Amino acid sequence: MVTAKAPDAYLHGDEGPVVIVPAHVASYLRRRIPLDRLRGDARDMRDPEAYYVLNALYRAALTYESPTDNPVPATQPAPVPQERLLSSSQAGALLHLTARGVRDACEKGRLEAQQVDGRWQITKAAVRRYRDAS
Repeated sequence: MVTAKAPDAYLHGDEGPVVIVPAHVASYLRRRIPLDRLRGDARDMRDPEAYYVLNALYRAALTYESPTDNPVPATQPAPVPQERLLSSSQAGALLHLTARGVRDACEKGRLEAQQVDGRWQITKAAVRRYRDAS
C-alpha cells in the first residue's frame, strides 16, 4: 500500500505548476484512459510537449507494470515479443468479435493495445484480461 501525500507534495515548479506523477498512478491512468491514443493525437496535432509528457506517463506505467527486475528504459517503450502480438482480426477471432469491434474497443480504451503505423497490436494477455472482464 502506498502512503498518499498531500496534494501540494506533487506540485512543483518555479515557472508555473508542474505535477510529479508516481509510476503507479501513471499505471492507473493507463488502465483507464487510452494514453497511447492520446499520445498519437498529440503527435498528430504537433504538440510536442503534450506528446512528451504523455509518452513519459506511458513509459512510467510500463516500468511500474514490468514483471521483471529490469525496468523499461526511459528511451523506448517496453518491447513485446512479436509472437505475442495479435492483429485486430486475430484478437477478434479469440474474442468472437469483428475486427471493427476490436478496433473500437482499442480506441475506447476497453482493450489494451498499441497502435503502430496505424495498426492495432494487441497482446494475448490483453485479450485474456478483456475476455475475463466481459
